[in-house]
Amino acid sequence: MADDQGFVDTTPQAGNGDQYQDPTHIPSENEFTNDIKNGVVDKNSQTLAKWLREKQWGVDVREALALFVEWLSTKWHSNKELIDKNSDRQSQVEKRQTDLEGRFTGVLSGATKDGEVIDARNSQTYGKFDVLDKRFENIEVLLAKYVPQGFEVTIKHDLNRMPQVSVFTYDWAIGTETNGLDTAPSGLFGGSQPVSVSNQVVYSDVNSVKVILPADYQQGGTLEKHDGDWYLIDGIKTLKFVLN
Repeated sequence: MADDQGFVDTTPQAGNGDQYQDPTHIPSENEFTNDIKNGVVDKNSQTLAKWLREKQWGVDVREALALFVEWLSTKWHSNKELIDKNSDRQSQVEKRQTDLEGRFTGVLSGATKDGEVIDARNSQTYGKFDVLDKRFENIEVLLAKYVPQGFEVTIKHDLNRMPQVSVFTYDWAIGTETNGLDTAPSGLFGGSQPVSVSNQVVYSDVNSVKVILPADYQQGGTLEKHDGDWYLIDGIKTLKFVLN
C-alpha cells in the first residue's frame, strides 16, 4: 500500500499470487514433449494447443479453453459408446460359448446309464449321431469354427480411436494363385465369395487392437495394409480385416 511519500508495499498478499513460487520456465524438452513426439497426436488438439500458446487476446484464449473442454468431452463419450458396444458383443459371444460348454458337460455327466448315453447321441438341432463320440466331434467343430478363441491377430492401426472390426475369409484372391495369374479353379477367378468370420475384439489402446478368431481360421502369413484395410495372406487363403 502507498504511504505519504508514495512508496508501494510489494509484499504478496495471501490469495493474491503468493502460491506462484517457481520462477523457472518449463523446459522445451521434457517427458511430455517426448511422449508427444513418439505418439500419434490428433490434429485438432494441435490446433487448440497452438491457439492457447499464440492468441494475443484473452477472449480467444478463453474460447480455446472452452473448445478444449467440449471437444475432450465429445471424444470421451464417443470412445465410451464404442467400448459399450464392444462389451455387449463380447457378452453375447461369451454366452454362446457358455451354452456350448454347458451342453458338452451335460453329455458327459449323463453318460452313466445306457439309456442316457443313447439319448445323448441325439441332438434336436443337429439330428442323430451313430455314436456319442461323433456328437462330441460335432461340438468341437462348432467351437473351432464359430467361437472366437485359439487364434489372435494384433493390428497396430494408429487411428487414435477404437474402431469396429469386421473379418472376412476367402480363397484364390488375385496374386495368390499357386501357378500364377488366372490359374485358379474354374469359376474362382478373382477369389471365392468372402465369408464373414466370428470374432472378438480387445482394445489394447486407441492405436492398436487384438482380434480373436476361431481356431479353425488360424493361418500364417505377414499382416499387410492395402487401401485402408488389413490382409493376412497364407498361400491361397486370405483373411481381410476392415476397421470402421
